[in-house]
Amino acid sequence: MKIHSTPDQMGGVWANGAAVRHSPHEFTIDFMRFDYDNDGKPQAGVLVQRVNMSPLFVSQLITALQDNWSKYASKAMPQELIGDAVIDPDTIRHQHEEDDGDDADDSDVGDGES
Repeated sequence: MKIHSTPDQMGGVWANGAAVRHSPHEFTIDFMRFDYDNDGKPQAGVLVQRVNMSPLFVSQLITALQDNWSKYASKAMPQELIGDAVIDPDTIRHQHEEDDGDDADDSDVGDGES
């Protein structure tokens, strides 16, 4: 498949944080880049990209990320750490079910603080 892109998109963007939200109809992921002071504390952040997607695409993305993470970890990480690096979707699902049950859930990942 051929994918077309403008020259300014070819370099991509750097993100070291993300915020994930969902409604009954779509998921939104905000990718952010945080800057730090001399003590390593986040000082400022900028949204580098917002991506909206369907629930079906999110499930396909999760599968693709898990597959690629497993391949990466088996080659790049020391064997004694691989067990700690495996993402178990059942554990994540059970943790989410124990939350307050609010359908409009927000989740943050990365180096930034909320």
